[in-house]
Amino acid sequence: MTLVLGLALVPPLLSACLWDVRHRLIPDWTVLWVGGVGVAASALAALSGDGSSALVGIAAAGAICLLVGALAARGGLWGWGDGKLFGAAGLVVGVDGLMPLLMGTALSGGLFALFLIALRGPVRSGVIALPASAPRWLKAEQTRLRRHPSVPYAVAITTGLATALMKA
Repeated sequence: MTLVLGLALVPPLLSACLWDVRHRLIPDWTVLWVGGVGVAASALAALSGDGSSALVGIAAAGAICLLVGALAARGGLWGWGDGKLFGAAGLVVGVDGLMPLLMGTALSGGLFALFLIALRGPVRSGVIALPASAPRWLKAEQTRLRRHPSVPYAVAITTGLATALMKA
């Protein structure tokens, strides 16, 4: 079941990551798809005899993740799209996968932020410069690093979700 669940999540999460890296936006359809897959998987588990506790578990995990995501967005740590995606990820992993999701997201997000911080100095000083033929989105990233870097957190949330699904 975890393999099928993981495969169903590849298209929306890949799209969310690419859009977040390029535009610092997460399309709403990706959040709906991820949350829908989580709810559908829990509904199937409940129908197959695993009880309705699976539905209660994903509702609780989704609410906790949405609350954490909203607080982080309200505090300016990430955007509202990241908060919604994190809530949808909670619907996928349920209560049992909550800690791996939180830890995987925090660790990968922190490492990604450190990587961007390490790049910022060489980019600002001109040591790392893009050729004129570089794609526009990569030039935009270079400008972000020079001015006010931001972390495309969909990548970290996807990594945390993959970590939680591997633990399942």
